[in-house]
Amino acid sequence: MVEKRKPLILSSTKNLLNSLLISQTQTQISLQLSAGILQVSKNASEIVNYDDSALVGITTTQLKRLCITSGSLVLIKNVNTSQQKIGQVVVLDPLSSDKVLSDHNSSPPHSSLTTFLLPLHSFPDFHSIKPDEEVAYLSPILAFNLNLHLSCLRSMIHQGKEALSPIFETGSDNIASGKNNALITLGLEPLDQLPKYATHLRASFVKIPECGTLDSVKKDSSIEAEDRQELIDMELNKYFEVDRFLSRGDLFSICINWNCKSALCIPCSQKKLNGGSDLIYFKVVAMEPSEEPVLRVNRNRTALVLGGNVPSAVPPDFLIPRPRGSLPLQVSTVKTLASILIPPLCPSALSSKFRVVVLLHGLTGCGKRTVVKFVARQLGLHVVEYNCQSIFGNSDRKTSAALAETFSMARRYSPTILLLRHFEVFRNLASNDGSPHDQVGTNLEVASVIKEFTEPIAEDEEMYSEGKSNAQPVNRHPVLLVAAADSPEGLPPTIRRCFSHEIQMDPLNEEQRKEMLSQSLQHISELLLNTSLEDLVKDLVGQTSGFMPRDLRALVADAGSNLVLSRDIQEVEHLREGSHESKPIENNGSHDSAKSLSKEDVMKSLERSKKRNASALGTPKVPNVKWEDVGGLEDVKKSILDTVQLPLLHKDLFSSGLRKRSGVLFYGPPGTGKTLLAKAVATECSLNFLSVKGPELINMYIGESEKNVRDIFQKARSARPCVIFFDELDSLAPARGASGDSGGVMDRVVSQMLAEIDGLNDSTQDLFIIGASNRPDLIDPALLRPGRFDKLLYVGVNSEASYRERVLKALTRKFKLKEDISLLSIAKRCPPNFTGADMYALCADAWFHAAKRKALASGSDSTSSDDMDDSIVVEYDDFLKVLGEISPSLSMAELKKYELLREQFEGSSR
Repeated sequence: MVEKRKPLILSSTKNLLNSLLISQTQTQISLQLSAGILQVSKNASEIVNYDDSALVGITTTQLKRLCITSGSLVLIKNVNTSQQKIGQVVVLDPLSSDKVLSDHNSSPPHSSLTTFLLPLHSFPDFHSIKPDEEVAYLSPILAFNLNLHLSCLRSMIHQGKEALSPIFETGSDNIASGKNNALITLGLEPLDQLPKYATHLRASFVKIPECGTLDSVKKDSSIEAEDRQELIDMELNKYFEVDRFLSRGDLFSICINWNCKSALCIPCSQKKLNGGSDLIYFKVVAMEPSEEPVLRVNRNRTALVLGGNVPSAVPPDFLIPRPRGSLPLQVSTVKTLASILIPPLCPSALSSKFRVVVLLHGLTGCGKRTVVKFVARQLGLHVVEYNCQSIFGNSDRKTSAALAETFSMARRYSPTILLLRHFEVFRNLASNDGSPHDQVGTNLEVASVIKEFTEPIAEDEEMYSEGKSNAQPVNRHPVLLVAAADSPEGLPPTIRRCFSHEIQMDPLNEEQRKEMLSQSLQHISELLLNTSLEDLVKDLVGQTSGFMPRDLRALVADAGSNLVLSRDIQEVEHLREGSHESKPIENNGSHDSAKSLSKEDVMKSLERSKKRNASALGTPKVPNVKWEDVGGLEDVKKSILDTVQLPLLHKDLFSSGLRKRSGVLFYGPPGTGKTLLAKAVATECSLNFLSVKGPELINMYIGESEKNVRDIFQKARSARPCVIFFDELDSLAPARGASGDSGGVMDRVVSQMLAEIDGLNDSTQDLFIIGASNRPDLIDPALLRPGRFDKLLYVGVNSEASYRERVLKALTRKFKLKEDISLLSIAKRCPPNFTGADMYALCADAWFHAAKRKALASGSDSTSSDDMDDSIVVEYDDFLKVLGEISPSLSMAELKKYELLREQFEGSSR
C-alpha cells in the first residue's frame, strides 16, 4: 500500500510561522481609550444575539488594532478603580457606500439628552456625529458596573464646584462631543477563551422606595402579586435568551409594563399618561461555580433563583441617555447640595471620618423636595421621605424611638437620602408639657439618634457577609440625612448642632419666574387669543411677586382648567337644546372657541390665585386704591413718585451702587389720608402692600417682638417688589431710653428695625418702606436719619376751596349727583379745620340722607324698590343738612400744634 506523501515546506517558511505563533502567544494586545456612553436603540436588529447590557462600541481602526471582529469579547478594565468586566464589541463606523457619516462639526440630533459628563453616541444611527477614535462607548449598565459614575464624581471633586455645571444646569454645550468633561481611562484586551456557563445564578431585587403618600390607601392583593411575578418571570426568561456575562455584585435590569389599575395611585396614573414602564433592577448575589470571576448565563444552561431584596445604588441620570426634563430653577441651591453629597459617595480616608447632615430651609412651597429629588436622581441615590409631623401624632411612642425606626427603615434602601419634611416641628419640643429637665432629655435623645445613624461605618464593619470576595467599594455613608424646614429659628440648640451644613433656599426672582412661566405656558401658546406668549408672561411676571413654584404651577393648572370648563359648558348647552341633527354644525362652529384661551381667562385665574395666597396670615397683596380715590395732595404725590416709581422704571440708572432713598415718612394730623396715599402708591406702581400696625408686633415673650420684625422684612423680601407700610410708627419705634417698660422691649425692637432697614441697601431697588405717624417727635431720631425714613412729607389740612373741591370730586365720583349741584359752594361752606376724614363723613352722610328720603318716598312699593340703588340722587340740601350736624374732628388749637411741628422738622431738614 502506497503511503501518502507529506507536503513539502521550506525551512524558511517554517521558521517564519513558528516565530509568528510564539510572538502572538507572548505579547498581549491592549488599548487604552477614554470612556463614553453608548445609546442603543430598542429595535436594533444588528445586536439581536448580543448582550445589549455589555456592549462596547469602537471604531474600525481600533477593531483592527485589537485583531478581533465584531461580536468578539474583550476584557474591560477601569484604570482608576482596577475593576474588570467582560464586554461584547460592536463596530460604530462600518465601511459602507450607502451610509455616510457626518463630520464633527455637524449638529447632533441628541443634543437634548442628559449624558453630560461622558461622550455620547447612538447605535445604530449612521447619520449621527462621527464616533471619536480614542473613545470606547459602553452600555450604561456596563459603565455602572465598572463604577464609572464614581470615577466621574471623584474627578468632579478634584475640579471643584464649577465642574457640577454640566449636569446641574440647563446649558447643553458639552452634551454631544463630551469635550472638556470627565476623562476616564479604560483598558481593552481581547479575551482568549469564552467564560464558563453558570450552573446556578442567585439574584435579588434592588429595593427602591415606593410612593409613601398612598401607603395608608394602597392594599396588598395576592392576585396582583401573582400577575406581577408572572410578568417578571416572563421578562427574565426573555432576557436570558442570549448569553449574558455577569459577575458577583453586577446589576442588570428588565422592563415590564405594569399598572396597578388603581385610580388613587399617582405614579401609575402618570406612567400610563406618559406611556412609560417599570424598570426593575436585580443584583447578582451568588454564582456557581464560585471560583470563576465571570460566568456566562443562559436560560438553557443556568438555573435562576430569585431570593429576597438587597440594597444597592442605581445608575444615575448622567449615565442613562433619556429626554431631558425640567430642571429646578434654584441652580445655586442644587449645586451647593450636590457638592455636599458627592464626597461621601466616593470612598476616601477623609470622607469616611465626617458625618453629612444637611438642614435645607426655605419658605413653604419654594421647592425643597424637588431639589432633593433632582440631586438624588443625578447621583443615583434613593429618596426615603418621612413627615416629621407623624412623629408627634402618635403619643404611644417616644420621639427618639420613632426617629430611630425611621433611620432603620431608610437603611434598607442604602445608599439613600432620608428626607425629613416639616422638621420645624422639633422646635415644639421646647414648648411641650413637662419639666425643663424632661425637655432637655428629649432633645438629647433626638440628637443622639441623629448622630448615631449618620456616623460613617467603621472600616472593620462589612455591609454584606456574602460580598467579601467581591471587590465592590463599601459605602461608608449608607444614609445621608437632609432635613427640610421653613426656618431654622427656634430649633433646640442641641438638635441644630447635629447638622454639618445649613442651606437657605431663596424665593424665585423675576428671571426665574419668567423662565418657569415660559416653560409652563409654551404648550398652550397656540391657544392664546389676541396676545402673544411673551406679552402674557411679561404681564404675569410683574404681578406674581412672592409666588412660589407651587403657586405658579397652581396658576397654570387653574388657567388650563378654563379650557375644560368652556368645552363642558358648550356640551351642556347642546344637550339642553336636545337636537341631535344640529350637533355637527354646532361643533364645527364652536370647536375653535372651546379650545382657545384668552388673556382675560389667565388674569381671572391670577386673581383667584392671589386670593388663595392672601388667605394666609400676613401675606402681602396689591390693594385696589388708585390716584382717582385720592383728592388733592398733588405735591405729596409728586414726591412719592420720584422716590418710588423712578427707581422701578429706570433700574439701570440706579444700579451704580449709590445708596437709594427708599424710606418715606408721612406725618400730620389724623384723618388727612396718609394710609390712603400709601395704598395708592402700591396700586399705581404694581407693588405688593404689606401693612403693619405698630402694636401687633409686640409680644410678651422675650425675643418674640424682635422676631416679628425680622419676619415682616423677610416676607417683604420674598414678595418683592413690595411696600412695607408701618402705621402708627410712633407706637412701634419710640425714642430709646425714654420708654417705661422694665425689660427694655421697645429699645430692642427699635434696634432690630434699624438693623433691618440698613440691610435693605444690600437688596435691589424694589423694596420700599413707608411710615405714618401723628407724632414724629416721639419717634427715635435714629430712624429719621438719611438712608432710613429720610424723606418726611407733611400731609395736612388745606383750607383752599379749589383743593377741597377736588377732594369732594374724588369722594363723590361714584355718586349720582343732581345736575345743578355745585361742589365748589359746598367746599366754601366747610370749616377751615375740616380734614379728609371729615369730608368723607360729609359725603357718606349726605348719601345716607338721600337714600333715607328715597326710602320714605317709595314706601312699601316693591316695584320701585328693585331699582332703588340706581335712582338715589344726592341733592345740595343733603350736604347742607349734614354740614349743620357734623363737627370737625380737629380743633384749631390742635391744628396750630401740627403746624408748629411741621416748622420744626422742615427747619431742621434745611
